[in-house]
Amino acid sequence: MKTTNRWLVSLTFRVTVSGIQSKDDSVTAGLEQLRQNLNRGEDIPMEASVRRITNPVENEPIFGIKW
Repeated sequence: MKTTNRWLVSLTFRVTVSGIQSKDDSVTAGLEQLRQNLNRGEDIPMEASVRRITNPVENEPIFGIKW
């Protein structure tokens, strides 16, 4: 029986926004800027980290925004 590995891939995209008053609004503006840059095919500074998920319960929460 073949075992399938599960991986947690975390991608960090770096965008700068200005004129934003709240943390929530800055996230919204940053995501919109990221979307626009991707649609234009522009390079976006990014970091990636990968780790094997050995016990999904210990690695939760997997989804969500980390501040």
